[in-house]
Amino acid sequence: MVSFPCLWDDKCEWRKGLKDFAIQFNEAFGKDYSLSKFLDISEKGGKQQTKQPEVLLEAPGDKPMVIECKKIVYPPKYYEKHRHFHYFFKDFYDSYNRDLKPILPQDVYEIGINENVLYQNKKQKFPSISNQIVAHVLQHIEEFHVSNQISSAEPIPWGFRRVPENERDDESYKSGLRLSSSAKSLSYQFDKLPEAEEEIAKELAKHLSNTDIKFRDYANCLKILVIEICGDILSIPSPEVIVEIIENATIPSSVDQIWLADPQDETESIISYYQIV
Repeated sequence: MVSFPCLWDDKCEWRKGLKDFAIQFNEAFGKDYSLSKFLDISEKGGKQQTKQPEVLLEAPGDKPMVIECKKIVYPPKYYEKHRHFHYFFKDFYDSYNRDLKPILPQDVYEIGINENVLYQNKKQKFPSISNQIVAHVLQHIEEFHVSNQISSAEPIPWGFRRVPENERDDESYKSGLRLSSSAKSLSYQFDKLPEAEEEIAKELAKHLSNTDIKFRDYANCLKILVIEICGDILSIPSPEVIVEIIENATIPSSVDQIWLADPQDETESIISYYQIV
């Protein structure tokens, strides 16, 4: 997948992925590294005054390891819009559970909205928008029972449907409600990829410079940079191009290794890591 489509609320890099990275690193090289210290947190619980890597790991018989994790987000405002998307789903889910779910057969349903249009509306309007959509479905419930789908352009473009059996490729979707964006293209925007590659390369260069500063006090450690590519998977270059961008970057001598995180499922619960440099 390469891209992380959602931004985790958990701000602890260790819990979000570096713990899994350490496990995979140990398995790959026959090591026994374990967490020794959170370096970017001061003794009093606040942020360090000087820039530090995320964590320090130690292993018997091996030199210590420090890890820095950096996110490259594309498009630049992706998460800002995507949060909007999730705020809406929370409000719609409340309306759905209260008024629509009790009269529908237990099944898998999906609400699809135009994410770009949604972003033009303030968060405070989401409860009203959700209630209007649910009210429309209720008013046309007989039609919905026949066709298993219904849509409208008001108050924003949306569509509500029963998810077909052939689209249920996940056991967790035996029943419930899903959210999708009708604004996403079904194919890569090839004309936009050069722009995406340029922006990702620029962000990588900034992160490498910042990482260099953080690693300067750890000359006697193995210094590893983990990169996470985050954003809309349909706007991001292929994994091969991402790897090429990393390999062609000007990498500071302070960085010993660079690894790329690769989420294996939509929930981002399974992450594989690959050494690029």
